[in-house]
Amino acid sequence: MSNDGSSSLSVLGRELGQYLLICGLGFLSLRLMQNFWDDPLTMIAGSSVLVAGMLLVKRDLAITVTGIAVGILGPLGDMAAVRVGAWSYTTPHVEGVPAWLFLQWGAVGIFVAATYEFLRVLILQTDGHGSDSGS
Repeated sequence: MSNDGSSSLSVLGRELGQYLLICGLGFLSLRLMQNFWDDPLTMIAGSSVLVAGMLLVKRDLAITVTGIAVGILGPLGDMAAVRVGAWSYTTPHVEGVPAWLFLQWGAVGIFVAATYEFLRVLILQTDGHGSDSGS
């Protein structure tokens, strides 16, 4: 196998490993919400650790910015929905939504951006374009 082919596979392997770690942390985030929904301090602390872990796994500015953007826009959408009466939260802290919701939406943004990045590298690999020139 050529050096270029093996470097392409190593890029794909690295992306797959990072993506699987992001998926695992995302799953833990869902379990955290399932078990500690009404405990804001545990949710904020746990969500902070999980989001920080996701950002450490995927050290990319675009993914960080996506996480921040979704972490702001997601709860703003929830606030609008609460305001019009579409739904409500049992433990609102900020304009009708829980304070930890910002971190959870941020985790969603990081997960979606990491999914995009993994699929981009996978498609480049299967199209035979060789190694990724990004990250």
